[in-house]
Amino acid sequence: MITTEQPESATTSKKAAGSDLPSEKIIDFFTARRALLKETEAETRLLGLEETVRLAAEQRRRYIRLPDPLADTLLLFIFAAAVLLALLVIAGFG
Repeated sequence: MITTEQPESATTSKKAAGSDLPSEKIIDFFTARRALLKETEAETRLLGLEETVRLAAEQRRRYIRLPDPLADTLLLFIFAAAVLLALLVIAGFG
């Protein structure tokens, strides 16, 4: 079993460095941190709502035509009949 021992001076210097801060400053830091987190969460939520509204508005402006095979076929036949009639009129058969 391997064990490592730290010199006594290393552990005492860590304790001494940590005890320099007064407890009021630590409490103020956590209070300020919580308030800052609440602000950023509110801003993030607001940005998410704005993005949702922007996407919805963009989708309303965009027109998506869904294909209708029956209507497309009927329009093609009407167009072909009109072209055939025009050719017959030009040729003198009409």
